[in-house]
Amino acid sequence: MEFTVSRTRRSFDFHMPVSHWHPCYELFYLVSGHCRIFINHTLHYVEPGDFILIPPGEIHRTTYHSSPVNERITLSFNKEYLKPMEEQCGRELTQYLFRNSKISIPEGRQLYAEDLIKKIEYESAGQDGYSGVMIESYLYELLVFLSRCQETRQEPVRLPVAEKAIEEAAEYIYNHYDTQITLEEVAGRIHMSPAYFSKKFKAVTGFGYKEYLTNIRIREASGMLLNSTRSITEIAVACGFGDGNYFGDVFKKVKGVSPRTYRNMQGLV
Repeated sequence: MEFTVSRTRRSFDFHMPVSHWHPCYELFYLVSGHCRIFINHTLHYVEPGDFILIPPGEIHRTTYHSSPVNERITLSFNKEYLKPMEEQCGRELTQYLFRNSKISIPEGRQLYAEDLIKKIEYESAGQDGYSGVMIESYLYELLVFLSRCQETRQEPVRLPVAEKAIEEAAEYIYNHYDTQITLEEVAGRIHMSPAYFSKKFKAVTGFGYKEYLTNIRIREASGMLLNSTRSITEIAVACGFGDGNYFGDVFKKVKGVSPRTYRNMQGLV
């Protein structure tokens, strides 16, 4: 089982070099500053004291704004870490922990959460042979605490009209990646010119339009390569790539290997 904890300080002009998804869970707590994070097709404004939960496979990108320095603490752990909880509570209840991406801690309860994080950081330094089990225990306590916080009333964030429109466009792209959608088509759906939409989409989400669409398609194709026996050409068509050779070129650029090599590396034919 893998678990890491890190504390990161970034300036407001930091830009995540690549949009990405990963096979592990990521939980981060914003200590100071302000940031925006775009997860799948939803934009979240994050303030100090907020937690962000990102399950495996969710495409996301963080942008920083309005404060010179931002500090966050990130906990990363793989699916194996949750198996003891699944055995005790059941898979459905365990996955219920991740029903919301953003969690705002009720006033007066932040110190409780921060204390748990400090304990995890302390044990992650490898105090003794008990540290592994202590990390598990504190992590489960933190996850349950965050789940219970979600039962309290979360104040909805009212996005500006243009940003809400971009969210709607992103959701459309996210749900229609397997069709031959175009920038012009999506821009027209939210009554923006293609040029303005392209600029606004990048500013709001951190993604370029084509980059976002390509990431979704490659993520879905990666899953099909590992979990189906469909041919590479069939997968290319199913994920919106009209040409198998083009799919191979794009896949290699994103993943570093060809679709066939990627499948074989996972022990599949």
